[in-house]
Amino acid sequence: MHLIKDKPFWLSRNNLIDLFSVNEFQKKISNIEVNNSNDFHNLKPLDSLVLHNTNLIVLESSDYNIYLSLPFPFSKNFTHLNEIIDFIKSDLEIILFFIELGSWVIGKIKFKKILASKRGSRYVKGRHKAGGQSQRRFERNREKWIEEHYKKFIIDINEFFDKHDANPHCYLAFGEEKVLNDLFKFNFFNKDKFLKRKSSLKNYNSKTLIKASTNIWSSRVYIDTKNAIVKKS
Repeated sequence: MHLIKDKPFWLSRNNLIDLFSVNEFQKKISNIEVNNSNDFHNLKPLDSLVLHNTNLIVLESSDYNIYLSLPFPFSKNFTHLNEIIDFIKSDLEIILFFIELGSWVIGKIKFKKILASKRGSRYVKGRHKAGGQSQRRFERNREKWIEEHYKKFIIDINEFFDKHDANPHCYLAFGEEKVLNDLFKFNFFNKDKFLKRKSSLKNYNSKTLIKASTNIWSSRVYIDTKNAIVKKS
């Protein structure tokens, strides 16, 4: 397995497990620490990791440090690679949704399993290219369409929670930053539990959840061979 150095990269669930199970790799790791992102001075190389998880696992070796951002929140203070493997392999249930202007999909998933899903849509016409009063009138109408779009989504997600919310490991919200920020101005069940994650995918459907049931178990990794990351004393 080729590991990219000094540049953030993704590592799938299975590849992470395979790597951590290699006896030679295990011998290289001399210490494991869990750190909050606030514990570091030079954070820029880790920005994409922190967006994924604010708590980072540092695997120390004689050659370099490996910074690991797990796909889901955790409270455990890992001290051995096998403990990380057990967490990744555990039968976690995740509730998530993907939303864009025009469509959304909500799901409850495990690794490679869709336990429940709900799709919805609400027409939102694209932007008006003309100017003057016609454009202003169109934009007012578009704001109403967008608001109705969010309200319809809220009905769907509340109904979904009525049937399927049974203490999942975490809640994830995927979409463009502006869409998520506008949506979260409204109230819906478990709103404060959701972690926001950017997604540029379009035309959400059932296949979106199938892909997510594998892809979101990937971890973000940074191998620091240049000692670019400095921990606060």
